[in-house]
Amino acid sequence: MSQPADVEIFCDGNKTIGLGHIRRSTALCNHLIGSGISARLTGISATALSLISVQKYSGGSSKIVIFDVFEGIEGRIVQAKNEDKICITLDWFGEEIPDINIVVYPHKQVFGQLASYTGFEYIILRDEITRLRKEKLPESASRVFICLGGGDLHDQGHDTAVKLSDLGFDVTLVSGPLSAHKTGGKTKFKILKDPPYFPRLLSECDWAVTNGGGCFFEAACLGKAAFILPQTDMEIAIAKFAEKKGAVLGIGVENLHAFALPEIRRVAEKAFSIVDGKGLDRVTSIIKNVL
Repeated sequence: MSQPADVEIFCDGNKTIGLGHIRRSTALCNHLIGSGISARLTGISATALSLISVQKYSGGSSKIVIFDVFEGIEGRIVQAKNEDKICITLDWFGEEIPDINIVVYPHKQVFGQLASYTGFEYIILRDEITRLRKEKLPESASRVFICLGGGDLHDQGHDTAVKLSDLGFDVTLVSGPLSAHKTGGKTKFKILKDPPYFPRLLSECDWAVTNGGGCFFEAACLGKAAFILPQTDMEIAIAKFAEKKGAVLGIGVENLHAFALPEIRRVAEKAFSIVDGKGLDRVTSIIKNVL
């Protein structure tokens, strides 16, 4: 049996909740290792296990357990604390209280027995995105990038691409690994299935259509104005929060239309200001302080 890591991270992801938890947990695990902290990532569900490199959880003497899971981990939180581990949760609103709770947006009251941290400054983004971050406003409004998360829960991506293509935009639709969209057939727009060069594609567009979770945060970090098609009630709340700050073009398929370059540039500036790309460093510092 392999030796336990200092930090054990458990995450989940599927078509219903998307892949945001898996992506940020992977980014966190890699960053911890790069910072000299032994860390290991494990998927909880069968789908999550199939999407990440799985290492069996060995129990034992790990000092910190991190859960990046939407629901159903109350028993795991209790077990971790009974084993005298520091229990950290990401965006957790369940009844069992962890030692530390780190939350991007307070959908409910945030509790942590030792500490809690709340705000967009704790958004965890992969290095492939943050390395491309620079303040560069678009010179045109023609290139539109569409990505509605890993699964496109409401199956809106294709129809959105058709609508914007018919309006004369140069459209690229990215289907996540759990999306039912196919790449074959004739269309007036490009369809790409989970491309490895996703960050570059996003950085090169003029504006984007995203969900209200990880894809929106990545677009904002890169200074891209985004129109949001929320996939969940939590994403609706995040989208409305960002809209109040002037950081989104709009919300909901019924409000999607062509946008002029001045509006795209204005929203891009606001979006760039609310996601600074430093969340990974902040979360790593929190972990280091309790090791």
